[in-house]
Amino acid sequence: MFPPFFNGLVGRVLDMNRRYFLLGVCSWLMAPSVLRAHTPYRQWKVMRERFLLIHSHRADLGTDQVAEQAAEILKNLLPKAQARVARARDPLRIGSLITTGQAMIAVLHLDEAERLYKAEGEFSELQGSAIRAIARSGDYVVISADELPSHHAWLLTSALTAASDEDLKLFEAASLFDREAVPLHPGSIAYLKGEELESQQ
Repeated sequence: MFPPFFNGLVGRVLDMNRRYFLLGVCSWLMAPSVLRAHTPYRQWKVMRERFLLIHSHRADLGTDQVAEQAAEILKNLLPKAQARVARARDPLRIGSLITTGQAMIAVLHLDEAERLYKAEGEFSELQGSAIRAIARSGDYVVISADELPSHHAWLLTSALTAASDEDLKLFEAASLFDREAVPLHPGSIAYLKGEELESQQ
């Protein structure tokens, strides 16, 4: 009914459609694993760049309360940091995040922070010596990765402790000088000594 060249053209089109269909099916099947492998990392990176995440953990609601208090203070005094709380499942998860550079700021109980720094107990497989202290609130301590820039640590300690002078003494840092575990961040030490630090950015 149709010329031979037309039949050949139709055959080639159908063959191409089959190839594209198979390619589409393969792409669809592979998509979930690709998304699982890459999207969470990219999303975390965006969150870290846009917000100052203060990590707490669900196994101790006290860490969450302190993190919320810190975030509220920083929202008022350092609004550009866009501080917000990120909740991990337990202290081990926080230890893993902060010692591998996936988190910069976290709240732990003083005992947990000491075990993490000494790589004892549940933290025995982590490089706990990579953490530093920023400020203290009762039995809890705000810690950071040691790679946090000194100027940022200076600003955080300044904001948290200065706000406490006017409010309910929620945070202080001077007592951390006396604790052998979890040394103060150099930027925090500079603030407590009255030294000025210029931004490194």
